[in-house]
Amino acid sequence: MTEPRDAFDSPWKDVLEAYFQDFMQFFFPQIHADIDWSRGYDFLDQ
Repeated sequence: MTEPRDAFDSPWKDVLEAYFQDFMQFFFPQIHADIDWSRGYDFLDQ
């Protein structure tokens, strides 16, 4: 059974995955500049 908090957690994870580069650029611009985005990235479940 899905816990109630999971219902709120999943949409945030979906949005973060969809806009990860934008998120990093807005909140961490210096780190964003140092990342080689051409290498790609994977999100982990846990």
